[in-house]
Amino acid sequence: MKSKRILSLFALFLTTTVVFAQKQIEYRSERGQVRPESPNDITLIDNVVFVHNGMTMYCDSAIYNKKDNYFFAYKNIVMVDKQTTLSGDELQYYGNEKIGYLSGKEVVLEDDDVTMLTDYLLLDRNDNTVRYLTGATIWNSEDTLKSNEGVYYIDDKLFYFLYSVELFSEKAYMNTDTLIYNTKSKQADFFGKTNINTSDSINVIATQGSYNSKTEEIYSEQRPDVYTKEQYLTADTIYYNKKEKTGYAYGKIFIQDTTQDVIIECNKVLLSKIDTLSVATLSDSILCRQIDKEDTLYFHSDTMFVTMDTNFNAKKLDAYYHCKFFRSDMQGAAEFCTYLVDDSILTMLVRPILWNEESQLTADTIQLKVSDKHAEKIFMYPNPLIVQNSDTTTQEHFNQVKGKNLEGWFENNNIKYAEVTGNVEIVYYLWDENKKKKTKELIGVNIGQSKQLNLYFKSGTIKKLSAVSNPNYYIDADENISEEIKRLKGFVWSITDKPTKANDIFIHRK
Repeated sequence: MKSKRILSLFALFLTTTVVFAQKQIEYRSERGQVRPESPNDITLIDNVVFVHNGMTMYCDSAIYNKKDNYFFAYKNIVMVDKQTTLSGDELQYYGNEKIGYLSGKEVVLEDDDVTMLTDYLLLDRNDNTVRYLTGATIWNSEDTLKSNEGVYYIDDKLFYFLYSVELFSEKAYMNTDTLIYNTKSKQADFFGKTNINTSDSINVIATQGSYNSKTEEIYSEQRPDVYTKEQYLTADTIYYNKKEKTGYAYGKIFIQDTTQDVIIECNKVLLSKIDTLSVATLSDSILCRQIDKEDTLYFHSDTMFVTMDTNFNAKKLDAYYHCKFFRSDMQGAAEFCTYLVDDSILTMLVRPILWNEESQLTADTIQLKVSDKHAEKIFMYPNPLIVQNSDTTTQEHFNQVKGKNLEGWFENNNIKYAEVTGNVEIVYYLWDENKKKKTKELIGVNIGQSKQLNLYFKSGTIKKLSAVSNPNYYIDADENISEEIKRLKGFVWSITDKPTKANDIFIHRK
């Protein structure tokens, strides 16, 4: 019995607390009346004002029920609470529940610089929210938003939009399924399938992330797709600040440039700005492919810098450490590589080496002039050295040509002709070939020097040498020539470093 009494007193205490917490609606008007059949209803007419929990409400007329603490208001309704104003044609307001239903041809919410237009909304003053279910348009100084349903959290200045959400700004257009919009920061967090189209023709397709129309920042996770007129990019995570032209991408990055027929894959990209130019830094498992109808060029390095103009057109590519490329008819390696896009010139530095069919080419610097995705011309300086294995059955007889400078020309990506100048030295093995028996016999070695030597190639092999200006050559038997003479200064045979397939570009040289 005692426990039941305590429970009854506790229930009475809770009920009394709730009653006292329910503040009565205050009112005034120029005229009012009470009808005998409805003694609890007061009809209020002209300049009607209600005040409840800090909110003031104005209307032309209303019916107020003092007993149940609610009223129905009609025409020219205005509700004011601090900086928030609501207006409409009809209002049902329940004081005990602190809930109001506002409807009309134009129901308007104004809060700081935010304006919302709908035809029906629910005001819940318990959590200070406004909800709409029949569509609304919201705008401020930066953006205009539309959706079928939504909630506005007045204290936090947050909109929660649902179903067919659209955001319009001077700089972008967005449509999505779900959106949370901060009216102060102008940041929109989106969920579900989302499209963002910026004024500079960038199209983003994503499922989760954010867009800020004020700072022009886009952030997205879960592999968004980014399209421009000429490029496509996707990654696990992408961030881009359009105003600053900076950003980053992480995780399984895929970039395609349709103008250059180039595809780049890596795991990290940082976009920064130097003066007016944008620079993209690529790293972590870089694979660059240039697609050609005849062949594909595969390139790898530890790090790559891409310098772009103000329209994000690539102007210069710098790659460093463990650079290596493979194409079926040409392969190469260096520690540093630079490619000038407008000039179509590739410069290879620090241990550069080039393999073209049967020829191995080295120098302090190698430059390739490219035309229509094919090598057109080569410059090697100083210390150019061409090495060929003249007898593939052994690793003993190597043709060699060395000088100070080399200039060569290609045809169908194969070297056809070269001019070597400046203290030219040669070691060239002479063979007597029997094509019927498919055998050949070594008959001597051509050793000598000249100021210039012209070389003629077939399938990458030297087929003819033409010395210019006072040549000094001699031919002797192989056994009469010392090993020191047979190997020109700087000789190296790096056949084990030569990539024979695309994946070999990831193997570092010693």
